[in-house]
Amino acid sequence: MERAERRRNAKNEKKEKKATYNLTREQLNHMVHERLEDELDHMRQEAMEEAINTAMLLLLTLPLKVLMDHYWKKSYTKRMPEFINYVLSYYEQWQKGELDMDELRKELWEYGGVRLEEVED
Repeated sequence: MERAERRRNAKNEKKEKKATYNLTREQLNHMVHERLEDELDHMRQEAMEEAINTAMLLLLTLPLKVLMDHYWKKSYTKRMPEFINYVLSYYEQWQKGELDMDELRKELWEYGGVRLEEVED
């Protein structure tokens, strides 16, 4: 094999190893936009899961703390498991659509004297 032929073969091998793509600015922007959207969706999902976990923790612990400190001072160890089971049961009913949020909000106002309203900015 002559020198020129070896160089030609080496040059062809080098070209085969590297793939070069030509993209328009629009194509590149589209690819970047898709990647960013995927990352944002992932971040939103993580934030939502964290918020739900925090809400569930507060949903269970705050009422328990009030009951332990102010109502069931002596008997809370016996009553807590049943209370938690009821709370989880009602939560599952709400997830299935068996409990109406508006009805729960109405009962909270009627029996608890607390009105929760959404505030618009």
